[in-house]
Amino acid sequence: MSHPVPGQAPAIRALSIAAVSLLAGVVAASGPTAVTPMSIQERIATRSFPSTFQAWAPAQNLNNGPGAKVPLPSMESQEQTMARHDLIFTGWRAFGLQTTASHEGLAKNFTPASITRALARRNRLLSLNPHMILLAEVRYYDARDGYLPSDSPWWKRDRSGNRISNTQGAASSGIAYSYSYLDYSNPQLQRQVADQCQSLVKTGVFDGCMLDWWGREDADRINLIQLVRAAAGGQAILIVNTNGNIPERSAPYINGMFMEGYGAPWFGTWQKTVSNLTWAQTHLQAPVITALEGWYKNSRDDYPIMRQITTMSLVFSNGYVLFGDPNPLPTADHLHDFYPFWNKRLGRPAGAMGQAGPSGSFIREYENGSAVFNPPSNRSVEISFPEPRLRASTGERASSFQIDPGDGDLFLNIGRSL
Repeated sequence: MSHPVPGQAPAIRALSIAAVSLLAGVVAASGPTAVTPMSIQERIATRSFPSTFQAWAPAQNLNNGPGAKVPLPSMESQEQTMARHDLIFTGWRAFGLQTTASHEGLAKNFTPASITRALARRNRLLSLNPHMILLAEVRYYDARDGYLPSDSPWWKRDRSGNRISNTQGAASSGIAYSYSYLDYSNPQLQRQVADQCQSLVKTGVFDGCMLDWWGREDADRINLIQLVRAAAGGQAILIVNTNGNIPERSAPYINGMFMEGYGAPWFGTWQKTVSNLTWAQTHLQAPVITALEGWYKNSRDDYPIMRQITTMSLVFSNGYVLFGDPNPLPTADHLHDFYPFWNKRLGRPAGAMGQAGPSGSFIREYENGSAVFNPPSNRSVEISFPEPRLRASTGERASSFQIDPGDGDLFLNIGRSL
């Protein structure tokens, strides 16, 4: 579920003179989309792990440990912070796109000047992280006041003709959630959603679209996703927010699952999460994307939970992870810290997913080391290697390590991953 993010589209901070000069040379020589020659598939397939994602809201701090947080705006530009993530989805206005339509929900085309600016921003991001995938959210389920004309037939209304507020969104958020339901059973609204996604992809700014609130697969949602896929084309990336569910009926039309809320009582167990990650690999369209977001229990310093979520994704998928704030906080959803644990040191997968490790743990091999996940329901386990390894969480060098229940770690080959 998405909520408005204060300052979601702030002014872009200035890049260094050297970076601007380099970008200017690339754009002048080859046009605004020439920063990276890699296709979507190549960007996904050749990235290093762990891979993180940003869901609307930005990372706020570099979390080096309790009492050792550094505000990211004090050390780098907004775009450098964004580029720490390999996958980003956000509203299209955050990239500066503008439309001549009277309302955001009616947009089908975007002004040439705003497309040029948005492409320049995309290029700056890809120059910082050539593996980024950028997706635009297209609203179909609910929207704030002003998204459509007040008399639009696309608002969902009660018997008296009044718009219906999304009380579910309000109940799960600590901030004001003044959104009303859209009538996504309306064929004209469905067509508009598909057309808007198509237009966003055609700008070249975004690699595809994201649809929120996809926990229940009714007939109207299935018809909608069929229209969106047909309009966006087979190469576009489409992901939906499934929370702890699997999108069985939508699977032929989507690439990915945004799995929001691991750790919430309604989300499900770690076993169910692993089952969903595994299911996605063989049921969704390639390239498959799983974006697993876990919520902290006490604070952003719940490091074992952060490592648990990260290693569970590493062992059972080729996915992306986010560890952030629970939705009920009185702040924008999906705010988070960035952790040095996520710095990309494992390289590419070198072994099969979900291999059995010692005493009920699970392990997967990567080019530069091993990811080990110890389930919350397990006991403490000892993991041993034939040669000394570097433990990513602590910097410890040894050949044998203890991992507590509900934790995990990365054990790096010394000399190849430092």
